[in-house]
Amino acid sequence: MTTVRETLRRQLIAYSCSQNCMGVEGNAGGCCTLDDRDFIPGPVRDAETFLIDLRRVLGREVSRHEVFIDFDEGRTLFPDRPSWQLPANYPALRVRPDVEWIPCRFYDKTTNACTVYDIRPAMCRDFLCDHLKGVIALLNLREK
Repeated sequence: MTTVRETLRRQLIAYSCSQNCMGVEGNAGGCCTLDDRDFIPGPVRDAETFLIDLRRVLGREVSRHEVFIDFDEGRTLFPDRPSWQLPANYPALRVRPDVEWIPCRFYDKTTNACTVYDIRPAMCRDFLCDHLKGVIALLNLREK
């Protein structure tokens, strides 16, 4: 059973991420993009589970390469970003380096939403930026 506290916490997170990501008004999905930051969307610890869920939802075969970037590819793609040079950060969710702000391949900028939100990896479900951690702590919305 979901408590009122947990419902409020989830709504706060959803609103902040879609409207004021990282505490910046109008920013959306900042953790789903690289921009110029030294950031990597990994490691995805539940990679196999995510692939199974993705195949089920899409109704087709989905290759690991379509979804993830492994160390050898990642370090070559972003040689100047230290986080991409660490094997422990892999597998990472595939990003689109052909787009200026380098989004996760599952992020849709037109809707400011994750296209696989309901089955997203645990890494994405559990991530809280420093801004959200502060707001949640301020409102004392941790589960008790």
